[in-house]
Amino acid sequence: MANLKDSPHFEIHDDYYTPKSAWDQISHIIPKDKIIWEACMLNAEKSKSPEWLGFHGQVVYSSGMDCLEDQPTKWDMIITNIPFDRKLKIPILKKFVEYDKPFITIMNSMNLFSKYMREIFGENIKHLQVIHPSSKINFDKLIGDEVKETKNCSFYCVYVCYKMNLDTKDLWII
Repeated sequence: MANLKDSPHFEIHDDYYTPKSAWDQISHIIPKDKIIWEACMLNAEKSKSPEWLGFHGQVVYSSGMDCLEDQPTKWDMIITNIPFDRKLKIPILKKFVEYDKPFITIMNSMNLFSKYMREIFGENIKHLQVIHPSSKINFDKLIGDEVKETKNCSFYCVYVCYKMNLDTKDLWII
């Protein structure tokens, strides 16, 4: 058996974007009457995530807005693909819990087993639900100035949902 901590350390590359298919597979749970904030768009001018989410509801976003420092004037919930890097992810999750509004974020499934998830959510962990996709999400990668599809992502992702009150049947995508 391999131990993840014994694996070579890889450079974290956060210039991956969410493909349309990732948002389409949860479209049935995205409230159509809510204003969605795509919160993790800082410096992501090439991302089409707001466009893809826009097929499912009204979206606000800004590639110049740091979600740790600012927020839109009006929004009801967050739907985003949170950065992979722990140094970014942890403060962002803390801020999302501080906002205390519903959110859905795509995360590496290994995060669910981390100590920091319990520390961040504390007693609010009772408001977490996890949606399990039927297969890996393969992200689009920014290479130079071009966004390219990837295949064979090296990890599995889940949708971590907060205060969404989803029906159990919606937690497994078939």
